[in-house]
Amino acid sequence: MNRIKKIAIFILFISAFAGYGMAKHQNAYEPIKVNESEIKKLGIGLVKITQGGITKSAPFNAILDFDSTTSTTQSSTFDAIVVAIFKREGERVKKGDVICEISSNDLNTLFFELENTQNRYNIAREIAMKDEQLFKSGVISQREYQVSYLNANEMRLKLRQVQSTFDTFGIDVERPKGKFGFRIVAKESGVLAIAPKQTGDKITAFSPYIRIADGMDLLARIRVPINMVEYVKPGAKVYDKRGREIGNIKTISVVIDKLTNSVLATASINQSGLKVGETIELYVEGAKIKDSIIMPVDAIIKNGDDYLVFKRIKDGFIPVKINILEEKNRAFIVQANGIGTGDEVAVGSIIALKGIINNVGE
Repeated sequence: MNRIKKIAIFILFISAFAGYGMAKHQNAYEPIKVNESEIKKLGIGLVKITQGGITKSAPFNAILDFDSTTSTTQSSTFDAIVVAIFKREGERVKKGDVICEISSNDLNTLFFELENTQNRYNIAREIAMKDEQLFKSGVISQREYQVSYLNANEMRLKLRQVQSTFDTFGIDVERPKGKFGFRIVAKESGVLAIAPKQTGDKITAFSPYIRIADGMDLLARIRVPINMVEYVKPGAKVYDKRGREIGNIKTISVVIDKLTNSVLATASINQSGLKVGETIELYVEGAKIKDSIIMPVDAIIKNGDDYLVFKRIKDGFIPVKINILEEKNRAFIVQANGIGTGDEVAVGSIIALKGIINNVGE
């Protein structure tokens, strides 16, 4: 019988110890009973908690570019070589200004086709005009006139198609060639956001090699990791590393870049002194994190693996475990169960309260 009692007592002891460990793991701290005079004697003050509100996210790297909302792009369907440069990136150009000259065997072939099509169209048009007069005079039938008319119209459409290809390149079909190669002219007035940098550069097919922006407005292209997308919203303010507001978020892509596991966000930048092509570090104003509050730095203390604050209750304080989300200037954005806006927490000599919960003081 004595042996059974001993076993039962041992089981109760183990259960109690396990329960204590579980309670401690669940942050079950006991209230600390202290009166007003003891609080003053310990050098402890009180501060009211405010709502977390808007919070600044982690820093992002962004590449600056001209805002291309209303920009004009010129590209080539052929590979080509730059043989002369007259305007460079960042310079202002007027519509019709020669930017550079390029050379390409494919362009030479296309130019021959342009001239040949132009000549054939001129002949077909003259024939159609003569046949029209002959038809009206009753010399030829309507069907004969229709054949020449349709032939001329077909050549006109083909000529427009070839001319359109030259126009896409930015080549003026009225004066396509310059001293060194084909003349690339500005299709609109503005600032050269993209342009060839030096002679000998290769222009790759189907890639924009001329872009003209209609202003000096800048755009930041930001790669946002998937796990942070929910904190970046259109219209959110953008700050530099000094905390100065420099713009706001314009768009956030709904397409995930699988190579970087991120999405592209763009921000309008209004800060002067920045340059296109520059990589900067910026911060994005994030949406309010659910159940977050602002906690002063001197209200938080570490106890083992826990970060604690001491919430004021009727006859003292209750230690509350918190989760730190973000550090701000002399404050933290935190989440805490059982504490919210308007509650009071201890500040100042809270190490004395930590000593009490660890049985170091009274």
